[in-house]
Amino acid sequence: MPIESEFLLTCVNVILRVPALYIYEIWSRDEFSANIQKQLGADEAAGEGELAPGAAMLDLTLPCLALAIAFLPIEKLVDFYMYVMSAVLVIICAGLCKVYIMTEIEDFEKSGGRNEINLMRLGIHLSLQCLIISVITYLLHLKHWTRFTLLVYTVPIIARLCYVNPYTLLSTWEFGCTYSVILVIILFISHLSQIFDVINQGLHEASVGLAVYGWLSYILILWRKLSMQVQFLLFWVSMFFFRLYINANTLDNPLFEDGWLDGWLLIFLASIGDCCGTAVSVFGLCVTVSYASYATLAATKLYLQGWNGFTDDLMLHGGWTEGFTMFLLAMQTGITELKSEERAFLMSIVLFILVSSLLQSMYEITDPILLGLSASHNKSLVKHVKAVLLCTFLWIFPLFMTYIICSVFDVDLWLLVIVSSCLLTSVQVIGSLVVYSLFFYDALLTEPWEKLDDYVYYARATIRVLEFLVAVFVVFYGTKESIFGQWSWINSSILIIHFYFNIWQRAQEGWRSFLLRKEAVTKILSLPEATEEQLAAHNDVCAICYQELKTARITPCQHYFHALCLRKWFYVQNRCPMCHTTITMPGEGTATEAEQDEELPNEANIQDDVGDDVPRNEEARDDVPANEEAPDQDFID
Repeated sequence: MPIESEFLLTCVNVILRVPALYIYEIWSRDEFSANIQKQLGADEAAGEGELAPGAAMLDLTLPCLALAIAFLPIEKLVDFYMYVMSAVLVIICAGLCKVYIMTEIEDFEKSGGRNEINLMRLGIHLSLQCLIISVITYLLHLKHWTRFTLLVYTVPIIARLCYVNPYTLLSTWEFGCTYSVILVIILFISHLSQIFDVINQGLHEASVGLAVYGWLSYILILWRKLSMQVQFLLFWVSMFFFRLYINANTLDNPLFEDGWLDGWLLIFLASIGDCCGTAVSVFGLCVTVSYASYATLAATKLYLQGWNGFTDDLMLHGGWTEGFTMFLLAMQTGITELKSEERAFLMSIVLFILVSSLLQSMYEITDPILLGLSASHNKSLVKHVKAVLLCTFLWIFPLFMTYIICSVFDVDLWLLVIVSSCLLTSVQVIGSLVVYSLFFYDALLTEPWEKLDDYVYYARATIRVLEFLVAVFVVFYGTKESIFGQWSWINSSILIIHFYFNIWQRAQEGWRSFLLRKEAVTKILSLPEATEEQLAAHNDVCAICYQELKTARITPCQHYFHALCLRKWFYVQNRCPMCHTTITMPGEGTATEAEQDEELPNEANIQDDVGDDVPRNEEARDDVPANEEAPDQDFID
């Protein structure tokens, strides 16, 4: 099948199935049953909490109709819509006929009982009836004589042409309505066998699919086959814009009393709240949030890298994190049980959380691109300016959001945890800009900047300390609230989890990193520095960076390395990069073979922390003495 035809078929499939979500949304609302009872006039006939027979039948029919639209095969679904459109056209015929009769009665009364015929009106109505019946015949593919029976609503018009009294025409109209109902019943009964065949076939396919794939895989297959995510997106967006139009065009809307901008913001939040009344609409909101987040992240990639930025790694930031966050927040807050005003109030906090998460995802995309521009000495000024401008937005906008949310709500533990995550994004972006500036300055120098690694470490350590202080402040404030305020198990659980992940683990990681750097510096200082005569006699390059050895440190196994390169290596392990001999400081002694095996790190981590220039040896050369250099072949390996 051509791509265009497949895309068109998918669009038709989605559009035809979206009404199922609308039907289920209407059926799920609490006021639906009450309105049906009121319309049927059965409030007194049924007891409290019970439905009248007509309302109960409608209450049962709607979900069945929604299921049929959602899961019918596309061919059967098209036939179903043909019958629905034909039924609507028959109702239009009945309405036009009733309008014609009432107009004739009105003219008859105004003329004082004179039986005059308006031929123009008669011709127009007769032509409309014939045109509509022709459309119905085409939709239903009627070819036998029964199609002429659909002209039943032309009987009053033809009777009027024969000067029949207008009041008598009402009887012919009632006959036409009765005939139409009987015709629909006969048509339904004649198609019962086909309906049961479709149901049986669907159940059989479902049972086979469940047996072959399992219930979870089969649900995912149906989800992709029916493009359910697009259905939910189209359903929720259309419902949202409808509610937005209704709320914005309401006369004397009190939401505009606080100003035009604030009024539109409140209308926006109120419209979102109105579209979260049922589980279906909430799930549609989650899907919409996912697509909106994905579009924002894709636009970020496009802004920074152009079309070359659209790679598979974008799926790692596919917006599903924000959608899943929205789902968890909706489940936690019970948003469907709240009133419309309460939902609008809650949406302001929920959107703050979602935007904070989205800004963090944007930072995760921007950070490696920003640092890559400086580290790779990229000379494209436009790329640098775009990355810096985006980072400027990413650290200013969270501060603005924090100011707005704190000026509207009272600060408590929950709000503090939410705001802290938003502030951390600003702190992280500022840290990335500082590191970018350091790398950019290093690129302008003609000689390698030996202090670059230290300054980068200090900058990142400062950011980590600020993150740590924010986490500690949240814990102290939460503890104060629990002791002197209202205590609850939920707040205590949040504090414990927050303390473990954001304080205890970060403190351990930071202290371990500090000790490793301190030990590496001490080891470097304990190694002798090569003299000019030794460097001239060695006449080689650094085995780590493959650059000329103008200065070097000599390991106990008589290997020469740059002090800076060797220090970075010692951040990962304390073995010689060439022969894997354990390097110890004076007074430490020699490590046992078991201890040396335990100290061997993961090779992937070495490459990540030191660089791709580190030579990879498959195993340690135990047969090489500590005071003897490895063979040339080992150096090449």
